[in-house]
Amino acid sequence: MDFWTKLISGVSKPKSAPAAASSPQQRLQRFRRAYNPILQLCGRPQTLASHGPALDQLYSSLQNITALLAEESRTPAPHLCLNFAQSSQIYSVVARAASTSRDERLVRQAILLFSLLLESEDEDFVASNAFARSFMRFASKVIDSNSGGFGEDIEADVVELLFAVVAKIRIQPDILSVWFSSSANNNASHKDSTHFAGQTQKDDFPLCYLLIDRIHHDGRIGDFARTGLLYIFEAISYSTNLENWIIDSDLPTLMASGLGALYSQLSRELSILHDHDRLPIILALSDYVDAQQFSSTESIFSPTHATHMATFLSHLAFWQDVLEHCKSESVKTTLLDHFRILFLQQLLYPSLLQSSDTDGGSSVAVLTYLSNIFESLDHPDLTRMTLQYLLAITNDEQPEPISPTAYRRQSTLMLMTQVGDEEDKFEPTLFSLVDLIRNGVTSQNPQTVVAALKLSSIMLTRHRGYAISTLLQSKSVLSPEDTRTVQALCIETDDLIQIARDLGGEPDMDEAYATACQDITIPLEIQMSNRAHGETSVLKLLPHDPYVRSIAELFASFFTNSVDVNLAVTEATICLASCAEVGLDEWLAVPRTEYQATALEPTFDSASLDVEEAESLRLLLSMYSQQRRRDSSDPLLLAVLRTLKHQVDSIRSDHPIIDYLIEKRVAILGGAGREDSLSQPKGAHLSNRQSTESSRPSDNRQIQRLQVGSRQGSTSRESSVSRSSSHAQARDGSLSNVPPRSSSLPQTSQGQQHNSIFRPPPPESPEDENLTVDIVSGHVESKQNEAQTLRSKIRFAPSASQTNNLISEYFTTQDRDSLEVREATLSHVVTNIVILQHFVVELAAVMRTRAIVFEEVAFT
Repeated sequence: MDFWTKLISGVSKPKSAPAAASSPQQRLQRFRRAYNPILQLCGRPQTLASHGPALDQLYSSLQNITALLAEESRTPAPHLCLNFAQSSQIYSVVARAASTSRDERLVRQAILLFSLLLESEDEDFVASNAFARSFMRFASKVIDSNSGGFGEDIEADVVELLFAVVAKIRIQPDILSVWFSSSANNNASHKDSTHFAGQTQKDDFPLCYLLIDRIHHDGRIGDFARTGLLYIFEAISYSTNLENWIIDSDLPTLMASGLGALYSQLSRELSILHDHDRLPIILALSDYVDAQQFSSTESIFSPTHATHMATFLSHLAFWQDVLEHCKSESVKTTLLDHFRILFLQQLLYPSLLQSSDTDGGSSVAVLTYLSNIFESLDHPDLTRMTLQYLLAITNDEQPEPISPTAYRRQSTLMLMTQVGDEEDKFEPTLFSLVDLIRNGVTSQNPQTVVAALKLSSIMLTRHRGYAISTLLQSKSVLSPEDTRTVQALCIETDDLIQIARDLGGEPDMDEAYATACQDITIPLEIQMSNRAHGETSVLKLLPHDPYVRSIAELFASFFTNSVDVNLAVTEATICLASCAEVGLDEWLAVPRTEYQATALEPTFDSASLDVEEAESLRLLLSMYSQQRRRDSSDPLLLAVLRTLKHQVDSIRSDHPIIDYLIEKRVAILGGAGREDSLSQPKGAHLSNRQSTESSRPSDNRQIQRLQVGSRQGSTSRESSVSRSSSHAQARDGSLSNVPPRSSSLPQTSQGQQHNSIFRPPPPESPEDENLTVDIVSGHVESKQNEAQTLRSKIRFAPSASQTNNLISEYFTTQDRDSLEVREATLSHVVTNIVILQHFVVELAAVMRTRAIVFEEVAFT
């Protein structure tokens, strides 16, 4: 019996131990016993022999302290350990020991200790001057760039603690004075108008400097640093001293120079060509690889470029967030001054001015970087200042008055950056962004053309107010009398749809047209809602506008252009046609003056109609009484489209199989697998049915939607290439999201890959040298099979074609002479025909939908 009594009593004793240990007094005793060795070890001189064991003992004691504080944080008051930590300032001893030892284990435990103290609610550690000094000394020694030695995870933990402090300041503005103390207040009486602003003042606000040094980082470090600095700028609203300190310090200079440093990391020469082994399907179905030029330039698809660009754009977004959160106009003015002078004038514009097509792609790089910048800009002040400067737009607005401190900072900045010789000073009035775009669109380098068209599309979509007044040359403002009637609108959209039908390939044109109208409606309605609060006048473009004429010239050589150029020019044209402030007359649509009224009579006796019915009938007849004059000429773009349609007719007469090839290409790009059901056209004898185009992915889902556009998150046009087959949605002008060829093709033998149309045609062999067709002479060589037909060359000679009389009046003699005879494989031409047909349908949809949404139809 004694055995069982002893056993029961032995089991019950451990149950009472935790209860005794959980009492505040017991916990405090244990806390003191764990803290005493730390005091003794830190005060005792250490030899090399005893250094290791002392660190182990320190680490063990710190673990006990943090464990007790964590335990106490989960218990009700009183919290005697926290009270003892505050009165004894144990954080000072721990921080000094951890930072001095450089031992990672001790540093982690010190971070945990500071985290527990910051989260405590009983003792207001964040309002203690001693705590602030101790913590900032520890943080500076641990994550200072000159000391290093610790991992990125430790740096992230420390920055998170800095953010926790700023978050506390945001909630309790009265504790700002504990962490920030402006030395300028002590000697303000000695400051005069010649005081030099922009000096480094880290001792005043070390927390701010630690954050700003890390705002360009990725991951947790950058997120906490950027958000913490935003909270500091918000604190300006309740601290005049902080406002003056930010203006007077080098903080704006660090922000602007940091953005410039990230821009300088971007490659000076950039290639936007896809890798040969990762070509999107639509590029693989063309002569894309033959046009590639291998060079040492960095690829836009490289991971290094993607990382650098993402970092730069995140820093630019941070700039806009700061301006959005800052409530001080003087601080905003100071920041904008630094952005304009240190980034725009001294870095971005010189790179624009020095770009060239002759040095490996610097124009491509600058145009691409500007596209990313303008796509990211949304803060009104920053956007206005950037575009006004680069476009050389005079700002007639009177500047708002700023504080004396901001004025002194502005004067200092101008003094530091002034140019010694005025002749060395270059301004956008000599060469602006418009000049760069126009030169790029007319460049002989296809990559430059693509980059320039992409930039113009973004400007016409996101910043159209600036683009329309600079990039385009308007003639006049359209009056209500210029509005076309319903009948005129129907005639013009029917003309475009008929051109699309004649191109071939899309069997259900009505369904494709209806889907395109549905796709474009929402973007136009959004634009209309914004337009209701702003400008409402519609400009009439000159047919000889440099930008419009450049687009027309690119369309004139459409079938021999590279596919990415054609996708870019169709995107830019749709963006231009979708602008509410830009009229379509003379460059796309026939002016109302080119229409005449015809007498229409009802087919029934209208004498029995009442007055209201008779008026309705009169309006109905007037709406459909318009007919285009026979002597009227086509507008510029419509004339070019008719020319392209005639070229397809000429090719069709030489290659009866082309309709079959076009329909098959639509099926491949649309991904519906319609190529299985295609029948052989009559009169087209093929000896090899297992040739190129029968090699296709077995899984239809692998052939995804044709992407017509690379804007990330943009609101531009959406349409489909093969709506009857898959209703595959498409976006504006690039192919970055299309599945690459290597991920779409099944595994085939080497011989099958050689003949696959998913691979670009191989170099011409000697037996293919005579497989050239001149659409002017109509001479056709016999073809062995479909693969050879696709590799045959089609020659285009614009000056010899009678159809060019349609557009000769729009181009100068120099322009026409510059259009040399070009050639491309039939496979390349077929792909471009599919793109053109899709574009024409979308163009008709834009014309019809904008007439309804923008109320551009007259009913009388």
